[in-house]
Amino acid sequence: MLRSVLGAAVWSRRRSLAWWVGGSFVYLLFLGSAFPTIRENAGDFEEMLESYPEALRAMFNMVEGVSLSTGPGFLHMELFSLVLPLLLIILAVGFGARAVAGEEEEGTLDLLLAGPLSRRRWLAEQFGAMAAITFLIGLVNFVGMLLAGAAFDLGLDSGKLAAASLGVVLIALVFGSLALAVGAVTGKRGLAMGVASAAALAAYLVFSLAEVVTWLGTVQKASPWYYYAASAPLLRGMEWAHAGVLAAIALALPVAGGVILDRRDLAV
Repeated sequence: MLRSVLGAAVWSRRRSLAWWVGGSFVYLLFLGSAFPTIRENAGDFEEMLESYPEALRAMFNMVEGVSLSTGPGFLHMELFSLVLPLLLIILAVGFGARAVAGEEEEGTLDLLLAGPLSRRRWLAEQFGAMAAITFLIGLVNFVGMLLAGAAFDLGLDSGKLAAASLGVVLIALVFGSLALAVGAVTGKRGLAMGVASAAALAAYLVFSLAEVVTWLGTVQKASPWYYYAASAPLLRGMEWAHAGVLAAIALALPVAGGVILDRRDLAV
């Protein structure tokens, strides 16, 4: 039963997974192909970036001393600062909201739980499927960037790239787990997606604007985004303490949601 629940959840999304895999490869190869042009004109681009307001520079996590003329600097600013985590957050939040609340709104959740499988274990398997899918896309992105790096001479360090790719997966799982937990508590898919999406946006803004909005600096470390972005793993390598915080949050949220799901009446 353990394997069938997890396997069925992944198998039911096989078509969308194929699109994610294919789209990721195409996008990453396209982005890599743009790097030689960026490198040749890095001075002009960096002069333009220097003219941006400080708040805008902070929002894109423009680390001091990082240059667009290097592959890691280019990918840090163009991909890892926002685009890639945003895409995986969308994937994970959509899965998390659909896993419990979607089934409940469609009136199928009570049937799925009519067998010997407990509610908590069923929720745990849904989390496992979400984690498996998110890690799969993270792996695809890692391989795609390695290929793009080799093809277009980005000069990437595979260890730091792996650390950055893992960080993206973990931050996506944090908000996917939040959607899963809210869906388990409320049974409302729209609310689960809304809460998780709003939390992701708030976390990003708190981290990115803390350098220019003084009072945000006092709460910056309460933002999960801090533990994803502050160490800039593509440039500096993995900060394991930060990764541990993200993993703990991602695991704790479904546990809390499962406790309430186990006690409440389901909509039928």
